[in-house]
Amino acid sequence: MKSKSILFISLIVSVFISCQPTTEEAKKYNDGIIEQQNLINKKFSELINSYDAYIPEEMDIKYNEVLKQINIAIDYTSNIQGFEDDAYFKEGAKTLFNSYKEVLENEQKSIIDLYKLPENEYGEEQVKEVERLRDQGNKKIDEIFGEMELVQKKFAEKYHFKI
Repeated sequence: MKSKSILFISLIVSVFISCQPTTEEAKKYNDGIIEQQNLINKKFSELINSYDAYIPEEMDIKYNEVLKQINIAIDYTSNIQGFEDDAYFKEGAKTLFNSYKEVLENEQKSIIDLYKLPENEYGEEQVKEVERLRDQGNKKIDEIFGEMELVQKKFAEKYHFKI
């Protein structure tokens, strides 16, 4: 009888352990979200670089590429489940991606509109406005990025992996 009890307890422990998520699964979940963030960052960099050329069509193309990538990332995070019933990482990512979209549609769109002005209408006042908009957008992104970083660290600690 004693051996049956030990066998039963061993079986229960094995089932319990096998049902828990592995560190590797948590890393894959993390990597999927971070991949979306990296793709957005790449597109955002391309948009910012397009400002140097002052070609309105190029800025519009890059703007639309960023918007498309942000929407893909929002859809991605909307369609995944929380990891082990923890939705905080997923929700943090959605908040970050929506903040990127807000900055794109507000500050970055306004910057593009200013850069599209004819040369004789783009003066010191417009230069200051571009700087203000950049600072404002960067501040918003830095703030939400800092929050997302904390969420990611919490997730990594909980599931025992390093970021």
